[in-house]
Amino acid sequence: MPKIVSSSVISSSDHALQTEEQSKVLHVYYCLCSEFILVIDADLRQLPRRRTDNAVIVSNVRRTYKLTTEAGDCVLLKRRDGFERQYRYHCPRCNLTIAYEMNENRKSGLYTYILDGALTDTQGNVPPSAIMDVET
Repeated sequence: MPKIVSSSVISSSDHALQTEEQSKVLHVYYCLCSEFILVIDADLRQLPRRRTDNAVIVSNVRRTYKLTTEAGDCVLLKRRDGFERQYRYHCPRCNLTIAYEMNENRKSGLYTYILDGALTDTQGNVPPSAIMDVET
């Protein structure tokens, strides 16, 4: 009896069948000095903002992100309803303040706040929100 030989190609890659959740895109953000600072699973422009200072609210529970900053000092700010303690993060290259938290134990609180205008999605470009008009 003759031997029947057949060959077939099997591929486990199913790129055409990916759902929206499977194809999550990571977004990269840089400091104004072009230092790589943040990679996150969401676009910062679509995240909610804080009313007091327009900072972007990043949920430490719902979001996956890596913030490559250095821990800064604790700053006490006066707000309308009292005082607020901010544990700040700054750029390791230029020392610009990038973000803050309300909890002393970093990333153990509910939220991390990214300051408005501190980051850009294009390396070497300064976002319009980083520059303020000051009347003299």
